[in-house]
Amino acid sequence: LGSCIFTQNATMADTCPERYRGLDRWVARKLVWSDLQSLNLTIKHIQHKMRVPRSQRGGEVIEPMLSKQWFLNVTSMAHKALDAIADEKLISFVPSRFKRDMTKWLENIRPWCISRQLWWGHRIPVYYVHRHDHH
Repeated sequence: LGSCIFTQNATMADTCPERYRGLDRWVARKLVWSDLQSLNLTIKHIQHKMRVPRSQRGGEVIEPMLSKQWFLNVTSMAHKALDAIADEKLISFVPSRFKRDMTKWLENIRPWCISRQLWWGHRIPVYYVHRHDHH
């Protein structure tokens, strides 16, 4: 089997056994359970409550899905930022203790996944530069 059982529209992919291919995920789940029961591969059925992640906007169930991820190598930007922090005329931190935090973070920078799934309202780490010389 492949790594993904769902298509982009939440139907069963071609990586699934032929009997389930193209079926809606809810239909497929019931059919799989029925098939397992008919093969005597189930022990018992127990009702239980569980937390299922849902979309805030539409209320749909959120299914985990692997997808290609794109990463940005930010090392060169981190080095430029560290140089600017070292030149205390360029950047000041308020409160000043954040200088240590930012320096530590930049010294340990890793590639940034720019294709990550952002949830609605997620804050993207953006910083603004205010120059006093107006150039």
